[in-house]
Amino acid sequence: MVGSFFGRWTLMALWLMLASTVEPRHVAIGQESKVPPQPEPAATRKAQSAEPIGLAALEQTALQYNPTLVQAGSKLVAARGRTLQAGLYPNPTVGYMSEEVGQQRTAGQQGIFIDQVIVTGRKLQLNRAKFAQEITQAEWQALAQQYRVLNNVRMQFYEVLLRERLRDVRADLVKIADDGVRTTEELVNVGQANRPDMLQARIEARRQRVALESARFRYEAAWRELAAVIGNRQLVATPLDGDLEADPAPFDWDTTLAHLLEASPEVQIARAETMRSQFGLQRERVEPIPNLNLRAGTTYSFESRNQLALVEVGVRLPIWNRNQGNICAAQAELGRALAEVPRVELNLQQRLARTFARYRTAVAVVEGYRGRTLEDGSYEPGTLDDAEESYSQYRDALAKRRAAYPQVLIAQRDYFQSRVEYVEALAELRRLEVAIRGLLLVDGLEEPPGPAGEGDRPRNAREGMPQDLPEPINGRKGRGLDD
Repeated sequence: MVGSFFGRWTLMALWLMLASTVEPRHVAIGQESKVPPQPEPAATRKAQSAEPIGLAALEQTALQYNPTLVQAGSKLVAARGRTLQAGLYPNPTVGYMSEEVGQQRTAGQQGIFIDQVIVTGRKLQLNRAKFAQEITQAEWQALAQQYRVLNNVRMQFYEVLLRERLRDVRADLVKIADDGVRTTEELVNVGQANRPDMLQARIEARRQRVALESARFRYEAAWRELAAVIGNRQLVATPLDGDLEADPAPFDWDTTLAHLLEASPEVQIARAETMRSQFGLQRERVEPIPNLNLRAGTTYSFESRNQLALVEVGVRLPIWNRNQGNICAAQAELGRALAEVPRVELNLQQRLARTFARYRTAVAVVEGYRGRTLEDGSYEPGTLDDAEESYSQYRDALAKRRAAYPQVLIAQRDYFQSRVEYVEALAELRRLEVAIRGLLLVDGLEEPPGPAGEGDRPRNAREGMPQDLPEPINGRKGRGLDD
């Protein structure tokens, strides 16, 4: 009877005492990300239909199936979990104690106790504030990965258009080369051309047929790469609804650079790292403030037949270890983080300068090939117009027996090469436009980098602080076209 009453009274008293001193706090965590489902057969049948597919439909499919977006979402959920763990209050310790056993041939003192660490100095709040910057970084990383995926889809979309156009160009060139063979054979029969001219024409026709086969293989490969970026490996080659001939976007250097520095997730991640380092320094500075170690308990003395209580309060005196080394390291880390923001901005400017130069060059090349309208309203023919006219006139002259076949062959090759180079320049221009609009973030199948300290699990020790704080972000920079 005594033991039962003693147990119930002790537990009730101890838990009421702790409930009055400790107030638990909770942070909601987002739902876990799930692996994206595999495409349904209906989606595959739709991809295999004869209707052209637009860029918007491919982008939506990529947002649904690209696995790197799932990885980025999972890293965000993990950052939220670490933030919650970093601020949890340390658990109490409940135990049994026995003293003076055998005194006067009795059981001595038998009882229970409970230990609790009372965290001071806002350590847990600073822990959570520091780890919360991981959530910010993970959110920006998820946005950056979405940019990478969409930019990669757009670039590959234009790559498929390029390969489709080159395949059609090569098919036209095969027809022209075959016509050249037939014309040369007729000229040989009437004595206006010799056998070497006919052999040259056949060689050129074979060369164009090989080039056509290569163009078909590259078209199929480009489609497979597009399917891989989208995340639907069952997608097959289908006509695309797109235009390589659109006028170039009028980018201005100053406006483009200002927008890049303001909107780039890379800059925002660096700024979040600065905030993280600031909270880290504050956390290290309050570490010397001692926590309270509270113990309370009750025992029953079988010798004196009395109920006894005990209360202990202790602190760890910061005499020798005042966290000097960690404070120094945190100050240095803050200096590194502050320098990271301008470094990222300068790095973006450098990458944009290279990309912008290539963009301006591509604009000039495209205009040079297809002609342009001058300021006075007159039209200046392009290389493509001149090459086509030159080839047409030489071919007519050959039919009228006024030109030698080698001249026709040279003009034909120039015309062939001009058409191919023009299409390649168009595709390059489209890709560079995507890169500039997309904040220089490409490569949508690389695993997204995680926030600071990814993989570290905050552990609450008796002092109520994580012993293993995460390392700062290192080497987190976007991928540019030249990277």
